[in-house]
Amino acid sequence: MRTPRAFTLVELLVVIGIIGLLIGILLPTLSRARAASNRTACAAQLRDIGHAFTMYMNDSRNKLPRVNTMPSMVPPPADNPPSAVQVLQPYIKGATNVWRCPADIIRKPSPGSPAGFDTYFDREGLSYQYNPMLSSSNAGMPLEKTDYYQRYHSLQLVVIFYDYEPFHGKAGKPGSTNYLFADSHVGDME
Repeated sequence: MRTPRAFTLVELLVVIGIIGLLIGILLPTLSRARAASNRTACAAQLRDIGHAFTMYMNDSRNKLPRVNTMPSMVPPPADNPPSAVQVLQPYIKGATNVWRCPADIIRKPSPGSPAGFDTYFDREGLSYQYNPMLSSSNAGMPLEKTDYYQRYHSLQLVVIFYDYEPFHGKAGKPGSTNYLFADSHVGDME
């Protein structure tokens, strides 16, 4: 009579060790893939915001809007301008998720900002900051007449919106922050 053969404890430990090794190899790869996916989704949303901004500029005879670049700040600016969402949402048909970056998280709260929020979207209503250089003294002016544009003389170099923080990597590293430029392309600062 023959006894059925079973796995020995050593064989089971070897199989468990191999599975653990494979998981250890795959997890960082999956993490990088998720981060790349979030960055791509964020860039696509910024492009949609760029198209809405272009439509707004066409309707306003190329005059820049005055918006509150950080609506949660207390006290608000004296004239209490609307947020970028309030100004541009009419040009974004039905889509409300374009204002939220999938990687949005508050790592370094800014002084004077309210506490108790995990994401900029929850705190500000959007994950992207409108360029304060365009909203302050340049609001109501054509983009091409602003000092900011005059410095670069190219729509490819004028930043309109950008991530509040480097959501996609370490600060200063390429690819860590998405920038929306006036020509509607999204990329890094050169």
